[in-house]
Amino acid sequence: MTDEETRELVIDRLLLAMAAQLDTSGSPALAAGAAEALADLSRAEADVIFGQAGHLVHYGADTEPLKALIHAITAIQRDEAPADAAVKPGDEVRLVGEVPESLADYDGTWLRETTFVVRYVGRTAMVDVQPDLSEEYAIATVPAACVEPLREANTP
Repeated sequence: MTDEETRELVIDRLLLAMAAQLDTSGSPALAAGAAEALADLSRAEADVIFGQAGHLVHYGADTEPLKALIHAITAIQRDEAPADAAVKPGDEVRLVGEVPESLADYDGTWLRETTFVVRYVGRTAMVDVQPDLSEEYAIATVPAACVEPLREANTP
């Protein structure tokens, strides 16, 4: 087993443990300490967390608690998004315009028909999106101008 595989398995275990803890708490929100630990995630950190959680959901590992964990982490990210952001974490979006280079390997028709969820909004003109987890779990960084919200003020 490689170091990378070991890291992924450890992250998987920690995500499953957090999801189980959240599931037994009876609350849709993470404990204050957990929320604090997940505050101010970098783009790379958010991509690892949502990518690994998405991988687990995509392949069917106790999906409901994991989905609740994803929503709880998204709520933290949403609260931290810039106030003037056109989209915020948790918003459902569709791709518009030219297909971004980061998604060039995907079928254009599928991309246009797929609903994506915003996972990260930074201070730049780029956002990270992830498709519905039953379809795919990969996260792509795309120009914010390439996404269009499906509804106003979506909540995670």
